[in-house]
Amino acid sequence: MMGDRMPARVLLKTYLDLRFLRLVTSFAEDAALAFGLAAPEARKLTLACEEIFAYLCGAGHADEEITVEAENGGYYVRLKFLFKAHQFDLRALNLTSTVSPGDAASLEEMGLLIAAKFVDDFHFAEDLQHGSGLVLIKEKAYPAPAGTELPVIGPVKDFHIASPDPEDLKLFVRLVTAHYPDHQYIESFRLPGKVVDMVASGEYDVKLAVGEQGQIAGGIVWRRLGAGTIESFGPYLFNQRADLGLSEELTASCIGQIARTDAIGLICRYATPELPGGYFESLGTINLVGQAGAPAPQTVYYRELREDPGCRVWAHPDLAGFLRAEYSRLFFTRDIQLAVHEGEQRSPHSIFAPQFDRANRRITLRPIWDGADATANLAQHVKILSAEGLLNIFFEIDLACAWQAALTPVLLNNGFSPRLVLPYGGRADVVVFQHEGGE
Repeated sequence: MMGDRMPARVLLKTYLDLRFLRLVTSFAEDAALAFGLAAPEARKLTLACEEIFAYLCGAGHADEEITVEAENGGYYVRLKFLFKAHQFDLRALNLTSTVSPGDAASLEEMGLLIAAKFVDDFHFAEDLQHGSGLVLIKEKAYPAPAGTELPVIGPVKDFHIASPDPEDLKLFVRLVTAHYPDHQYIESFRLPGKVVDMVASGEYDVKLAVGEQGQIAGGIVWRRLGAGTIESFGPYLFNQRADLGLSEELTASCIGQIARTDAIGLICRYATPELPGGYFESLGTINLVGQAGAPAPQTVYYRELREDPGCRVWAHPDLAGFLRAEYSRLFFTRDIQLAVHEGEQRSPHSIFAPQFDRANRRITLRPIWDGADATANLAQHVKILSAEGLLNIFFEIDLACAWQAALTPVLLNNGFSPRLVLPYGGRADVVVFQHEGGE
């Protein structure tokens, strides 16, 4: 008996038959509501589910099984479709997709376009038993913070490191957004209630530096990034003297916590001026174009937590030189295998999934599905995103996947350049490309 405890995951097994459409959509909506989505968000996820299931029914066979899983992520609900691999053409999931009344194929895919607009994120997952998995994520809605007057934090004489309760956590993120520029924290920090749920879910952790009278002098946040890497944010300090050692103590508390896990390294992409020297080394820099229109370099830092065991990575010949230079500089042991297209059959259409950070006019694209149209598809993405004023365009590839590594010429031909490597930032190392112009 589970008693009052809510299950973290529920699933439904059925068939790719439109007669079960209402069963599937009712399951999705009921699970979304039970897991905490408000009615409008639950309805959007249900509509996306309806369109995806209907499309799969049309593309598959009625006697084939499909499993639909709903998972409670704390601050989001994840809906996963697991089915046998087919040559499904899911190109309408691209944010650049349009529907033409005179194009029968695009009209058939209109449901996928609707589904992509209704969710906050999507990706494909490999499943050894079922073959393919399409994952939809819908985040909960959170109110914008009220105009609460923030306390003036004075210098503390003594402090201790502590885990925050929900109210202190909300106050902490309000202080962060009030004291630091947008590019030094993630967009979710603008919604204090969301950060509380992010920490409660176990995906994020926080430590605060608390003064002798309970005042919040600073803090640090971290989360799991990939197979063997943790990402930290901060440390953030509020009107504190550097000689008190708060930044060092906060950083040490983060490292001490994650040292008990299997993590190999710690990455900091949102470094503040208070990041203590001597703890990290530079992975490289990216250039962020701010509101003034001028690019400013932003350094990404890394600290190794335990001996790197090394791994195999895939690389296109056009990227191999960059990787060898970076691995040599960082003393990473990697077995580089070359990956190129050699005339093998490919899906006609590629899919790229976006992750937006509109506060910084920034977007990161990730390859979801390989396709012969990848060069034209990426060019269209760049054209539309640039027109929308998103001037910081990044593209990340996971070197665990040979087909992603083989996309390197597509990126280079579209004006992207490799900027840095995130060790174990995905299933293996992740290479971050930045758009720097060109055709």
